Amino acid sequence: MDAVGVIGVGAMGKGMIGSLLQKGYRVFAYDPIPAAQDWAKEIGAQVADSPAEVGRMAHVVITSLPGPAIVEQVLLGMDGLYSTLASGSYVLDASTIDPATAKRLHEAGLEKGISYFDCPVSGGPAGAAAGTLTIMVGGDESKLPEITPYLQGIGKEVFYLGESGAGQVAKLCHNSVVAVITAALGEAFTVGAKAGVDPHKLAAVMDKGSAHNRVLSVFGPNILYGTYEKTIFSLDHMHKDLQLYTKAAQEKQVPVLVGGTVAQMYEAAKAQGKGAWDSSAVCSVTEELANAKIFK
Repeated sequence: MDAVGVIGVGAMGKGMIGSLLQKGYRVFAYDPIPAAQDWAKEIGAQVADSPAEVGRMAHVVITSLPGPAIVEQVLLGMDGLYSTLASGSYVLDASTIDPATAKRLHEAGLEKGISYFDCPVSGGPAGAAAGTLTIMVGGDESKLPEITPYLQGIGKEVFYLGESGAGQVAKLCHNSVVAVITAALGEAFTVGAKAGVDPHKLAAVMDKGSAHNRVLSVFGPNILYGTYEKTIFSLDHMHKDLQLYTKAAQEKQVPVLVGGTVAQMYEAAKAQGKGAWDSSAVCSVTEELANAKIFK
């Protein structure tokens, strides 16, 4: 059986480990949190003591981490993955980070003969658990056939976007659109509710009309019932992704008139202490400004 390392045993990493084990891979996992280590052992993975130890055990390593700083630390820091990973190995970084950091990690990998790919994913914990994630890949296209089987171990749709950093650009653009649609739904449902139109009926119209979108099916129940504490994808994570998106846009001198406004709404929700709630809690900002509730 092929050995695969997984660094980061959070909501996404757990699903990836489960999917890989189900498909016959031998998994070496690392996470600094004892409860995550215990979970990994119980499901059948072997637990490593550090990123460096993962590098000694596997030539393909998947990372799923919260942000750019921790990814750099795990790969390049003391006892980091790059310190032990053999030449000819692969790092498939499923974290959502900025394109510039992805490019730096790619260049650092080349110096050691390591192929780094930015492989951010979409589909959430449910998609990770089911092995049906959509994966956006940036990196050396000539090595793509060698990593595809491992990507298919955690996902269903694999899109090659271009050289290093391209996967992250795609993920940030994708999540910005999701955030904008989420905020727009909250605004529209608030208008409808305050005008006396049942939001559920309004949602049914949208579902059958030109406004149909997948965001409504995924996050709609939380918006329509006000169950923002039922976290599907945390507001903290979406806030981080929007900050990275606006930074990337600014670096390319692209105005973010829509995305920037929505990013400020997420900033407001985070400041209100709603970071651990679902990202759809951004809709509560509009509700409070309008002194109205979508769900009554």
